[in-house]
Amino acid sequence: MKNPDKQQWVILMVSGLMFVGFGVFRYLPIVRQNIAVGAQMDQQKLTVEQITSSGALLPELTQQKKKLEAELDAFTRKIPEGRNFAQLWQEIADVMNACRLTDQLVQPGTELTSDTVCCIPLTIECKGTAEQIFMFFQSLEKMDRLIRVDDILLENDSGFSAQVKLTAKANVYYQPSDARND
Repeated sequence: MKNPDKQQWVILMVSGLMFVGFGVFRYLPIVRQNIAVGAQMDQQKLTVEQITSSGALLPELTQQKKKLEAELDAFTRKIPEGRNFAQLWQEIADVMNACRLTDQLVQPGTELTSDTVCCIPLTIECKGTAEQIFMFFQSLEKMDRLIRVDDILLENDSGFSAQVKLTAKANVYYQPSDARND
């Protein structure tokens, strides 16, 4: 009877080793893999949620982009690339002539340059009635190019002829030619 007990112990030990081997070599790797897949799925769910929330912002960002492009277009129109002095001087002279101003003088000052926007100070002098000068400023405001008037001095004619002498300090802006190539 001792032999069957020994055989039973051997069978029990072999079956126990098989269970331990199955647990260590088969079950534990599957459990670890299951946990890793679960963690990866959770991470992917977070990523999908982030993408979804970011995707919800796309219409707003598209709208902002269009608005900024419109502002950039307006900036480029008002502050063109290159000086274009001849064209600007001609436009100012045409505006002065259209307003029937006399003793016209447009004199540029020392140019101020930078990498993005450059400025040319102007001294503008002319004579006309207050209404003509007002029309002149309205026409300057409607010009395609940005002209900022800083100082205005209006002097009455000493002969009481309703003529006013205008002396104004203004600035004209432009983008350097190589600023947009960067």
